Amino acid sequence: MISLRKLINEDFGIDLPIKGSTGNSIDNPVIIEWSPDDDFVSVEFAYLRCIGMARGIEWKFISQKQLSHNGRMLDRLTIKTREFGKSEIITQQENYYFDITEWIEKSPSDSNIREN
Repeated sequence: MISLRKLINEDFGIDLPIKGSTGNSIDNPVIIEWSPDDDFVSVEFAYLRCIGMARGIEWKFISQKQLSHNGRMLDRLTIKTREFGKSEIITQQENYYFDITEWIEKSPSDSNIREN
């Protein structure tokens, strides 16, 4: 099975430091690997841009919240999506989950953490 990181790299030419699942639920987060060249928030937004383009939808950031789940630190990003059908516009709110444990452990005073 091809990794999500490899798919994004092949489709969009972006090598994101990610592994794991698609982030569609709290139990299936995208795992963001620590990298000295990126910050986790930039990786999260790059991932959402790629997913939006792949799905053919527009999206808008709504909120971000850090959560602890099963001993891991997660970042939940909530977005509002708009999908244009043949005769309708579908809008909905979606959550994406990112495991940022490596970032919290290696950068405890990271200034990229936002609370909304």
